[in-house]
Parts: sequence; structure tokens; C-alpha cells
Amino acid sequence: MTRKWIYPVLLTGLFALLIGLSLPAGCVYGSTTDWLSQHTALAETIRTAMLEQKTLLPTYLSLGGGSNGFQFSYYGYLRPDILLGCLLPAVSMYKIVIAYALGGYLLSVLLFYLLLRRHNLSGFDSFMGSVLFLTASCFFHTHRQLMFVNYMPFLLLALLAVKKSPRRMPALLPLWMLLICLHSFYYAPACFVVIGWYWAWLSGKYFFRPWFVSCALGGFMAFALLLPTGLSILEHRRASTSGDAGLATFFEDFQSLLYSSYGLGVTLIVLYLVILGVAIRKYRAISLTFLLLFLWGGISYLLNATLYARAKILMPFLPLLLLHCALILSDLKNGRERWQLWPFPLLFAVIFRYLHKSYWTLVLTDFIFLLAVVLLAMAVSEERTEASEGVTPMPGSRLRYLLSRFAFLCLLIMPCLFFLRSASKEEFVTQADMDAALDKPALALYTDSLYRYDSLVHPLVNGNRDASRARSKSSMYSSVYSNEYSQVYYDYLKTPVQINNRLAILTANNPFLLNFMGVRYLETSPSHVPAGYRVLWEDGKTAVSENTSVLPTAYLTTDTMTDTLFNRIKGWEQAEALTRTTVIPESEADASTISGKVSTENADGWHTEIRYYQPLWSSKEIPATVQLTTTGDIKNRSYDLKVSRDSTVTLTFKQPIKEQLLLLKFDVVNHTGKAVTITINGVKNKLSAPSAAYPNGNETFQYQFLASAEKELTKLKIKLPKGHYTLRNIRFGLLDASVFQEKSWNSVESLDTEKNEILACRASTDEDTWFVTSIPMQKGMTLFVDGEKTDLVTVNTAFAGARLTAGEHEIRLRFDPPGMKAGIWISMLAGIVWLSLLIFQHFHANKERH
Repeated sequence: MTRKWIYPVLLTGLFALLIGLSLPAGCVYGSTTDWLSQHTALAETIRTAMLEQKTLLPTYLSLGGGSNGFQFSYYGYLRPDILLGCLLPAVSMYKIVIAYALGGYLLSVLLFYLLLRRHNLSGFDSFMGSVLFLTASCFFHTHRQLMFVNYMPFLLLALLAVKKSPRRMPALLPLWMLLICLHSFYYAPACFVVIGWYWAWLSGKYFFRPWFVSCALGGFMAFALLLPTGLSILEHRRASTSGDAGLATFFEDFQSLLYSSYGLGVTLIVLYLVILGVAIRKYRAISLTFLLLFLWGGISYLLNATLYARAKILMPFLPLLLLHCALILSDLKNGRERWQLWPFPLLFAVIFRYLHKSYWTLVLTDFIFLLAVVLLAMAVSEERTEASEGVTPMPGSRLRYLLSRFAFLCLLIMPCLFFLRSASKEEFVTQADMDAALDKPALALYTDSLYRYDSLVHPLVNGNRDASRARSKSSMYSSVYSNEYSQVYYDYLKTPVQINNRLAILTANNPFLLNFMGVRYLETSPSHVPAGYRVLWEDGKTAVSENTSVLPTAYLTTDTMTDTLFNRIKGWEQAEALTRTTVIPESEADASTISGKVSTENADGWHTEIRYYQPLWSSKEIPATVQLTTTGDIKNRSYDLKVSRDSTVTLTFKQPIKEQLLLLKFDVVNHTGKAVTITINGVKNKLSAPSAAYPNGNETFQYQFLASAEKELTKLKIKLPKGHYTLRNIRFGLLDASVFQEKSWNSVESLDTEKNEILACRASTDEDTWFVTSIPMQKGMTLFVDGEKTDLVTVNTAFAGARLTAGEHEIRLRFDPPGMKAGIWISMLAGIVWLSLLIFQHFHANKERH
């Protein structure tokens, strides 16, 4: 082995060691949080859509009732590992994702080492800087939020290209910028800023023109992805729910820089070097810029497109930060600059803000260890180095040389420890859980595109998984979603909110939801099969059941209600109205609107069938761990609960409920800083902790329990979490189970779809009627009736529908993502321009040589 390969091999070995130590036995390299439920699940679903639709840009995914595929671009449309998965369809997508993430991580470390070498740092100095890069806690996201760091190899390739050609546009730079966009369009602007800053660092004012041209070419070549994605984001844009102060945000404890895996996650040695750089003339300007970047949250706010001021967007600055620190560290090691103690009072002021953190002891150890190493380095350092790279030190200075090397290596101990600490906080997916998530029921289903297939078995894990044309799902978990669909799902149909993040639209045992969204097939545990569903298959852990009475995803009806009246009624009645009628715009109403359900008791023509009541209990089993204080009268009773540990309360009805839908709701007031999760008869509701990154605001818990003649409801089994909280405004209601058969509707006949069609059917009607779907309305939809383009109308406040005249009709609903065709053309033209520039540069270079 030649000398130049020693340090890359050592870095590879250290990488393998740290990954091995961080991964528990029997686990795969992925988190149970977002990695399992979003990144691998969506990668599999996107690959399935690519193969089904025979395109690299699927227009439509069968998630969330049916969604624009570009709503999921954040998670990797056109990501190379997904494209590789299309070439290897027999290989589980999660294995490809893991291999690609780890390969990109190692490649990033080695490329950073090469970047340091290109700056004329010695092998040892480059090794030191590369270990700091390797151990940055932001790489925690190679097993959680992949897009936070998966662009890093291509960012480093871009920096290396700029280093090689700082006075003109490097030939391959637009390609690297394109790949950054394809991996993580969200981080692309920050990456482009980093490339521009580095370019200005190298060549001053001459950087702007070649940088701008490179950004334009790289960005425009990615327009096939960026344009339809941007239009989808604008269509579904929502107000920010973050509680930060925007431009007025400050990271006083430098959490944007130190320790956190949602910042850069480096240790005190980096902050020490940045502060020390302020006192060194040639490093002063860059050090001050970094201090501003990591202290003032306004820059993060702008880079986050004004959504919030969160430090995760600063991760692309890691290579420049550590390059800056490595240069300072090299000067200290080689005696060109002196170690100083004056930064330590400032460092202590920073770490003092971590006093009440659970890892305070480790932070204090980092401070003490750094101080000790600096004192040791000061004791052994000399004005001029006595042993530069490759030169044997003089005999009298051998001990001093070895102590100096030892001191520098000691600087790497705490970064490694914090890397392992960060990994230890991760809840890795066990291989058994991964196998269970991938396990599909051994059941051949009657596959009809007019019905959906959902899962109540780990709904978060399975929300984005196993979706295809044959298995359309009502669930989805994406940062871009239809606000109107979410409103119907949670606000109108009263579906329980099950996790901290309300962005996740997750299936629940809500009879209103299952009927309305056409969930004919349902995965559950064998003990929690909902009433109305018949078990088709089970294996002891999972049961697949069928309900043939649910509404299809497309049907004909004349039972209608105006949206004006719908918005006037409140609470459970809105779920009842969506079950009994179809909501149409006021402007489309006719004499049959409100479907003849005109009541002399209500001038508006709406009469609810919900009966509010107070149940009687034959027994109440309340464990001693639940301290209960009751206030108020019987109609407005509140219960203050102090629960010393997770407990179960059982309430048995005096009169069992059958052939009725029991409705229950209550408000939750949380008196602690922890989340409150209450599960009743297997139905879960959660109020997130006040400190949650994305608080769900779910302060009213909603439950629905359907009882049939065969499956009576005899008790409520209430699982209470440890904590202190108050339940108030408790209301019970009853609704006859026949409500799900009350809507009058006629079926349609499913037809085979053609390219870009999401629904095709034949309908026959004797009178003018409404064609109703439970496919969310979105831009890009076009409806053809008997080959003629027909106006779409939003029905049930969020879904695609249309008026139909009497007769037999062939109906085809087509979807073309807005901007996709234009984006493809722009990408092709940009690619041609880039290739032309490559050819021109090649011939120009040959001409200069001759």
C-alpha cells in the first residue's frame, strides 16, 4: 500500500467501526420514525408506480385517495437509488436505500478528504478534518431523513470541480448541481449558495458569472422535476405552524452548530476554531460570517423559504465550515498560529445554556477535554514545526513531536463519542419489524379500481406502503398534501389524530371514514375487525376483511345538499351529512337538492338523526394508579386525572349497544409537558407535547364505535397514559347503523384505464344525476364524458364530480400534472445547451493545446 492511501483506508475503517458500533444487533440501518414510514415505503411505492406506468415520472400515486405524484418529490422522485430499484425489481427497496445511503456517506467522507488535500493540507491534517466531518451528527439522517444529507457527495464533487477550475465554469458542474436537485430539491438552494460562497472564496468577484450560468443550467436541467413539484407545492401551500420568530430568531446556544442532529451536530472544537479565527486576520471575515450564520436564525428562515427558522437547512454548509476549521487547525499544528485560552470563557457561556439538558455531563466533559488538549498542545508546540509531513524530526524533539500528534488525535475522541451518543438515541428498525412490514397477506383479492385497501396494522408504517392501481389507499404521509382532503378526513369525518404530526393522514377505525372513502378491504389484527367487515384471511397476527356495503370510489346519486347548508351544521352532523347526502356547490343546486329530506321541523331542510344521551354503567373498574377528581353537574362533568403509570379503566354498559354507532368526544387539557395518548377499544387519539416539532393541536378527541347485532358493544376499555390532564365537555351520541345504507346511489361499471387516466367507467342513468368520486380534486384533472371534455365540479367540499344527463355514458378522468410537459421540454433544452458547451470547451481546449 502506498503512503497516499493510508489515511483513506483509515477513514474507511473508522467509518465501518462507527457504523458497526452504532447499529444494535438484529436491526437494519433505518429509523422506525420517518425512514420506515416515509422514505422506504415511498421508495417502494414510487418504484411500483414507475413500473406500472412505464415511466420515470409517474403522474399519479394511489395514496391519499389519489394524489399528484409530485406531491411526494420531497422524498425522492428521480432519486438514483429508486431508479436503480427499477432495474432490480426483485430486490427489496429498503436494502437498496440502505446500501445507497451508506455508500453516499462513505463517498462524502473520502471526497472531503480529497478536498482538504487539494487545499495543500498534509495527509494527517486532512485525516483530522475528515474525522470531524465523518462524526458530524447531521449524518444521523442517513438512517432517518435521507434528503437532509443524501446530496452531500454531489455537493463535494461540485466543490472539487470549482477548486480545479475557479476562473471558468467547470464542465461537469451543472451535472453535479442537477444531481443535487434530484436528490433533495429542498436543500438545493442552500447547496447552490455554498458553491457560490466557495467560488467567491477562491476567485473573488470573478465567481458570479460562471456560478450563475452553472446554477441556471443545473436548475433548468432539473425542471422536469422542479416545475411540476413547485406548482404542486403552490397549489397545496399552507400557512406555517412553527412558533419561531422568523427573521428575529436567534440560536443563542448555537444548537444550529453544536451536538444536535437537526443542526450540523459538531462539537466544541469546531466552535473554538471558528472563534479563534476571528483573531487571525486571514480567517477573520469567514469566521465572522460563520458566527452570524449559526447565531442568527434569519438566514435559516430565508433558506427555508420563510416556512420556519430551523437549523436543519444549514447542513450543506458543513464542508465549508470544516474546511475553514481544518485550515486553522493545520496552522496551529504547524506553528503558524498560536493556541489561545481566551475563547474558553465564551465557550463556557455557550455550554452553560445546556445545563438542564440530559447530556449536560457529556457537554461539560467535551469542554474540559478540549481545555486539557489545548493546554497540552500549548505545552508542546514550538514557533516552527520540527517535523513537517514526510520529514523525520530531529532526535531531541522526538517526544515533543509524538506528544503533539497525540494531542491532535485526542481532539477526535469527543466527536466520536457524540456520534455514538446520537446514534444511541435512534430507535432502529428490527429485522423482524422490517420483515413484518414487507410481509403481504397470502390472499388473492377481487381487485376493483372502484374500491380501496387500507391497513389498521401500524397505520403510520403502512400509510405509504403497498399502494398500487389495484390497492388504492385513503392514507398518505407527505409534507405536501391537499388541505381540503385533510379537512374532510379529520374535521368533517372526525377521524382520530393518532400521531404528533397531523400532516400524516392515517387510516383509523372510523366507520364514517371507511364507508365514505370506499375502504372495502381492511387489514387489522384478528381481535379488532370492525363491525360490518367479514374476515377473508388471517394468520394469527393479521386479518384481511371485506365490507361489500361501503361506497365505491365513483357512483351516481341524486341525494344532494348545498355547501352553504353543510357549512352551517357542525360537529358530528357534518360526518352524518357526508354519509347521507352529497355536498354540492350552492350554484349547482336544483329542486332535488337536500335529496327530499325536507323536515317541517327545520326550515333549512336538514334534520339530524343523532341522539345525544348519557350512558349508564353496570360497573366501573378504575385502578389505584388513577387519581380521579370530578367537578360539574352530570351534563357538564369534568374529570381531572393524575395517573401515576400507564393504566386501563374499564366501563361496562348497563345496556349493551347493538346495531348503532356510538359517538364519543371530549376535550383534553394537558397539565404537563408530555404528550397525552388515550386509546379506547383500540382506537387511538393523541395530543402532542407542547414542545413537539410539529404540534397537532388535537385538543378534542373523537371516537366512533359501530355495533352490529352479532358484535355488540358491551364496554369501553380506556388506556390512559401516565400524566396529569383534564377531560371535559364529554359528549355521547347514538346513530342508527342503517345510516350507512340511507344514501341512494347507483353503481358504475369499471373500465380499463389508458395512459394518464386515473379512472374509467361506464354509467347508465334514467334521469339527470351527479357523478361523484372520492378522488381529491386537483389541478391537472380533465373529465371526458363520451369523448367530450366536461366541466368538473368539486363535490363533498374536496372531491371530483360532475353533472350527468340521463342516458348511458363512458366516463374517463385524466390527470396531467401541471408543468410536467413544460418541465420536460425545459430540461431537454437545458441539457442540449450544456452538451453544446461541453463540446465547445473540448474543441477550444484542443485548439489551445495545438
